[in-house]
Amino acid sequence: MARPRGNRWQADVMIDGVRKRPTFATKEEAEAYERAIEGGYGVTSNLTLRPFVEEQFNRIWEGNRSISSIQTNLNVLYRYIPAETPLTSINDLKVDNMITAMINDGLAGGTINRKLATLSKIMKRAKKMQIVVAVPELERQKEGKGRDRIWDAADERKAELFWTHLGLTEAKCLCIFLLYTGCRVGEAYKLSRKDVQGGFVTFRETKNGATRRIPLVAPAKAAWDTMCRMTNEDKPFGDAYPRDTFRGHWERLREHFDATEDPNFVPHMLRHTCASRLVMAGVGLPQVMKWMGHKSIQTTMRYAHLAPKDLDVAAQALVAVA
Repeated sequence: MARPRGNRWQADVMIDGVRKRPTFATKEEAEAYERAIEGGYGVTSNLTLRPFVEEQFNRIWEGNRSISSIQTNLNVLYRYIPAETPLTSINDLKVDNMITAMINDGLAGGTINRKLATLSKIMKRAKKMQIVVAVPELERQKEGKGRDRIWDAADERKAELFWTHLGLTEAKCLCIFLLYTGCRVGEAYKLSRKDVQGGFVTFRETKNGATRRIPLVAPAKAAWDTMCRMTNEDKPFGDAYPRDTFRGHWERLREHFDATEDPNFVPHMLRHTCASRLVMAGVGLPQVMKWMGHKSIQTTMRYAHLAPKDLDVAAQALVAVA
């Protein structure tokens, strides 16, 4: 039974026949530790952050297809809350210190929120298993309005000439494919040959888990066909062009565009460009939402300002029926 010891609380447990009396900041933490030990959780295994995550990973993220993204978030999280940290010590103060450190390191609000969401899932699972008493307060950070840099025709041509001059055909094909399908880099890398046929491309492994099918326009088809001719692999981008290699090539493009200090000059801007071009061409927001695979129309609405003539069209429609 937990008891006070100075200004801390002492747990009282038996581990492998040996009595242990670790101390904690609060009575609740000490009692949670006692319950965990009684439940069969080892001191250095399931009760610390990384071992707990590894054991419970499938339960915490059941059905989530973005395993690589989850692992990336975890790796960043472990930089601020060490992997060997006891779950019972992850409290409001520790989380607040983590947020402060992330801000000081220059992480964007959206990036911090994704790490907080990852931590929240872990701690909710630990609470459900009665390893911790409560989930710490996770103060969401204000997020920006999103990446607003897009490519115009001159930018697109400049990039194509750069890739061609350096003989980086894979980079050129991937960029064109991203630009004219609006898919995410990860989605392109997961495409197999059976997913691109009959004039359509089907994205099965997506961020929100929903399959989407869009027409394969000429520039994207040419890029895909070129990659298919360059390799016999089933996944032309994923199997023949490592993502780390693409990252290195992209950094060279950033230098060519004099954009090394621009945080918005990232491959994802090609997806942003695709959506922007669709809206500017007069495609309705519901259709853009379907093409891009947005889970919510609110995400698509960020592009609404790019259709300045939409009310003019509505006004003309009213006059026509008057």
